[in-house]
Amino acid sequence: MAAGAQVLDIRSKMIGVLLRAARLKAGKTVKECAQWLGCSPHIMSQYEYGRRAISLPELELLAQLFRVPVSQLWDEDTADLEPPAEMPPVDKLLRLRHKEIGVLLRQARSRAGKTQKQCARLLAVSPETVSKYEHGSKAMPITHLEILADFLDVSVSDFLDRELHASEASGTAYDSSLLPVEEAWANLPWEVRDFIRSPDSLPFLQMAVRLYELPRESLRRVAEAVLSAEDSGGRSSQ
Repeated sequence: MAAGAQVLDIRSKMIGVLLRAARLKAGKTVKECAQWLGCSPHIMSQYEYGRRAISLPELELLAQLFRVPVSQLWDEDTADLEPPAEMPPVDKLLRLRHKEIGVLLRQARSRAGKTQKQCARLLAVSPETVSKYEHGSKAMPITHLEILADFLDVSVSDFLDRELHASEASGTAYDSSLLPVEEAWANLPWEVRDFIRSPDSLPFLQMAVRLYELPRESLRRVAEAVLSAEDSGGRSSQ
């Protein structure tokens, strides 16, 4: 359970790095973003530092504000977008999107034949929390959405608001420089092969893939954020 929490913590920091980079590039302040979302500047700062998990509808709204595809805030895609015509009714829009995502989540869970209890156990939350996610009465952190999407064999992109230009994503080209699967597997040390074959390693492998896809500068920022958090924890325990 502790390992799973660590994975979520690292993932939140990664999203925070992308969020902060997009905000700075768009020339927006923390206060402006907080006003756009209808939250406090403190909460917005917590999102950027990975101390609080942001929800997908909030990412969609920030993508509009930054004029970037929402995927850039969690998966490094880029696009040029037209600015929103006017400020949307944030509170109503967020409530609506949380309910829409809840419906999609409930449909995906039913198709996969999974129960709320199984989903709750996976997230280390109560079944009541999963029920609130599905009814849209509680904002679901995108880190939880990512885990559930993988568990239910769907994509996070299936939950995006298709009517927003910010939801557009670009494709990824195949890297022909990669080794064939058989050759790559043969070159791996035995302990790495055992790690890959273990079902418990899936969250760490998914995290490794995301780290691999990050640009070098973003990866450096993630590493600095993680090391800073570890240093802070070490000093507090002394």
